[in-house]
Amino acid sequence: MLAAMLSVSAVAPALALDYEAKPIAWVIQAPFRTAGALSGAIVCGAASGPIDSGCHASRRGTKHIAGTFGDENGVGQTFAAVPIGGSYGLVAGGGQGVAHGVRHGWKLGWDKPFSRWSYITMEEK
Repeated sequence: MLAAMLSVSAVAPALALDYEAKPIAWVIQAPFRTAGALSGAIVCGAASGPIDSGCHASRRGTKHIAGTFGDENGVGQTFAAVPIGGSYGLVAGGGQGVAHGVRHGWKLGWDKPFSRWSYITMEEK
């Protein structure tokens, strides 16, 4: 703790100078941004992305197969389509969600470390 306080007090005057602040600020922020990006990529890629994309792809797959059976809003067609389109959509959408979640979590985790938007796949408004 004392070493951290000593480091901050040694770097603080350099941060006050505008022409020197940019490289030093980047060096100070890099470990926090990297940790935020890694945590965002892991959480969003392992949980948030697959759940979100898997759910949406499962619904789309069920609707598509139910439409192929005749009526995408029909009860019987929907029950018949769930094992085919729903399960495929869940697996394929989950795989796509992992890739999307890792990219999304890394990008927003770097820009805004440890923000809630780096942990969920919804876009910030």
